[in-house]
Amino acid sequence: MIDNAEETRKYTTKQVADILNIDKSTLLRWIRQGKIPDVSHRDGRNWRVWLTEDVARAKEYHDQIHSLTLNLTFSENPGDNQ
Repeated sequence: MIDNAEETRKYTTKQVADILNIDKSTLLRWIRQGKIPDVSHRDGRNWRVWLTEDVARAKEYHDQIHSLTLNLTFSENPGDNQ
């Protein structure tokens, strides 16, 4: 039997933050503020266990924020601030 490792991969909160190139506290704040759903799996210590689909949701939100920031940055006209 071949197991799809990508499908069953598990990550810590720190690993997900590193993947997204953000601080762990930012990721936890997004959960606390309801920007992304909390993970549905916890380990024996009650720490979050991020599955591939949880990481994908966090990345989707991260990419939306990044895209919005870039759009705002490039749409500003430097001459308007005179």
